[in-house]
Amino acid sequence: MTARPNRPAPDQTLAQTFRRNARGFFRSGDETGALYPDHALYDFAIAIELSLKAFLLWRGVSDDWNRRHIRHDLRKALKCARRAGLIGLPEALCPLTQKLSPAYQRHTIVSRSEALLAVINVPEACETVRALLAAVETAIGCDGERA
Repeated sequence: MTARPNRPAPDQTLAQTFRRNARGFFRSGDETGALYPDHALYDFAIAIELSLKAFLLWRGVSDDWNRRHIRHDLRKALKCARRAGLIGLPEALCPLTQKLSPAYQRHTIVSRSEALLAVINVPEACETVRALLAAVETAIGCDGERA
């Protein structure tokens, strides 16, 4: 029987950087959502990716692994974060990632905005991402409003 390889030590510094950047993209989407909902969706997708990867980094998953295996797949990032123990997620997160992920992976959120905005309510998406950030910040033990 072979032993499981040791998981690397969590990169807490990089996790905090990802979390701060996620909060910045969230704020951008929150502030511009009413005027530019297509750009808000793009900002929210980035915030989702960065916040989930921040949690994974905190749990010892390397940035290189995230880059190679998750890439920009929001659905896969959510699945991995749940498997790594992230709890307290908003119920609306899974449906939101299902809708955003294909366009986000192909860098077509803005060009497909009409179709996306027909199935995504921007204020609800904003609240979902806000709740995700709160869950990640609770899990990694920080106060997100300060950073």
